[in-house]
Amino acid sequence: MASLTLRKKGKDLFKKDDDYTTSKYIWNMLDGIIDKEKIIYDPFYNKGETKIYLAELGYKNIIHNKEDFYINHHKYKFDIILTNPPYSNKKKVFNELKKIDKPFIIIVPVSTITKQFIRKTFLDKLQMIIPPKRMQFEKNGVNNNRCWFDCVFLAYKINLPKSITFL
Repeated sequence: MASLTLRKKGKDLFKKDDDYTTSKYIWNMLDGIIDKEKIIYDPFYNKGETKIYLAELGYKNIIHNKEDFYINHHKYKFDIILTNPPYSNKKKVFNELKKIDKPFIIIVPVSTITKQFIRKTFLDKLQMIIPPKRMQFEKNGVNNNRCWFDCVFLAYKINLPKSITFL
């Protein structure tokens, strides 16, 4: 997950920071949407907490390794990609997800749905899951209650009953 932080020195005014962890309560929001027996692949490792959190929530088959997603995803057999990718590479991530063409649920800032690359890549094939409140993420093992933008789950090939699902 990414946020912008002001740099003290250097030519760039802002620096992208993608080192945020998805809190366990966020993954728990998907309870009942993803079958616990499915093989889940989370390709963006950060510090590896996702595998721990999903196992604690009862998911049994989780692939979550510290390696390059763009090089290694082809070596796994999985049913669904469930991830919170680095937001600084959203376009690249979505382009790769389109090539893979498997079901996914991905956490992104809500503004992502207005981007041209989403329209061109997925057009009307995405569904949206809207959480009951603003998601808050972890930084260095501590819950961060200062996320300044709203995030949603974008789903592809999940076959939810509606295009927009409110949790």
